[in-house]
Amino acid sequence: MAKILIVDDERGIREVLTSILQKKGYETSSAGDIKSAENLLLNENFDVALVDMLLPDGDGKTLIPLAQKKLTNVVMISGHATLSSAVEAVKMGAFDFLEKPLDREKILIVIQNALRETELKRKSEPQIVFVSQKMKIVLEIAEKYARSKEPVLILGETGSGKEILARFIHRLSSNSKGPFVAVNCAAIPSELAESELFGHSKGAFTGAVESRKGKFLSADGGTLLLDEIGDLPFALQAKLLRVIEEGKATPVGSDKEVKLDVRILAATNSDLEEMAKKGKFREDLYYRISGLKIEMPPLRERKEDIPALAEHFLKEGCQNEGWEYIEPPKHFFEKLKEFEWRGNIRELKREMTRLLLFSEGKLDLKILDEIKAKKSDSSGLKNARIESESQKIIDVLKETKGNVKKATEILKISRSNLYEKMRTYKINPDYFREEK
Repeated sequence: MAKILIVDDERGIREVLTSILQKKGYETSSAGDIKSAENLLLNENFDVALVDMLLPDGDGKTLIPLAQKKLTNVVMISGHATLSSAVEAVKMGAFDFLEKPLDREKILIVIQNALRETELKRKSEPQIVFVSQKMKIVLEIAEKYARSKEPVLILGETGSGKEILARFIHRLSSNSKGPFVAVNCAAIPSELAESELFGHSKGAFTGAVESRKGKFLSADGGTLLLDEIGDLPFALQAKLLRVIEEGKATPVGSDKEVKLDVRILAATNSDLEEMAKKGKFREDLYYRISGLKIEMPPLRERKEDIPALAEHFLKEGCQNEGWEYIEPPKHFFEKLKEFEWRGNIRELKREMTRLLLFSEGKLDLKILDEIKAKKSDSSGLKNARIESESQKIIDVLKETKGNVKKATEILKISRSNLYEKMRTYKINPDYFREEK
């Protein structure tokens, strides 16, 4: 069921709109001023907001940025607005503008169109769900950074939501109309990394049967996220630095520079500063990308967000499976706070999905207890296995002097599997390569 927020200082208009929308099956909440509307937007998730232009405590347009953060489409309404103020609202991100007196049929058509766009947005842009003050501060910083063209370094543990934050910055940036391209630097074989990032011309090397744009050119006019940038081959870091500083790139096998308009975002769960001190990451590149830094806090440091996130994932899962969502008891969400959630948001989403599937949408809390018990009983064994496996990979990389291809042959696993394990255990093969 779609949820609509109505913001108008006239009680009669709020009641009329509530009646119209509820008769059509929509869930509604209402507010008479900006402060009340802000509290509702922060603590609940709305699909569309109908907002009056003139409110007792300010201009209704000031709610647009907050609504955008929550992927809520805003329809402005007013009986006194000029054409210029309507245009300004749309430029700020409002979906549409309606003049008073409001026409019932037009309201419903605009709401329907706004809902359709909201659904498309949320399919392509994961929603940032939060109620905590800590996340509010993170998003306020991200919003400021979004206005800049400078690179941003996003820090945080695996599964904490670094890519979602990167998409948020992109959405609020001047490059938002362009593409958002994410590349996992840890998953790119070192011998193909330059071609993958900067592209290549036809015949540049064996197997290059046609030209390829590469990630930078694919992101032209938009944003490029370099995820796990600490795993980028050392030899390629100098070229990346030059591209960031000059805004130009040369594809492999070509002598022609290509001018680029790309906003660079980088993400890592490694300590790049320490790596730079040890010579494992270029110091000049580190300082170039870390001028604007922001950290996604782990879930254990914002436990008040767990209920909201869990509810979001449960509703999403029910919708995907075609089940009716049944509100769980409050102690269900309190129970979730007892978990450590070492895998952060990613782990929480996985467990909520499992819980739904095992209980077929009925949320049997006994299954949650079983999951918790299983986690508790197996934690020691799991940690021992992780330590053993990571040490084995380190030993083989030492033996092969960081040669990933040879390491895969010894370990008898695929290259992609090894790269995934190295990313998980924060192992950089460059550490084991001999200095040249």
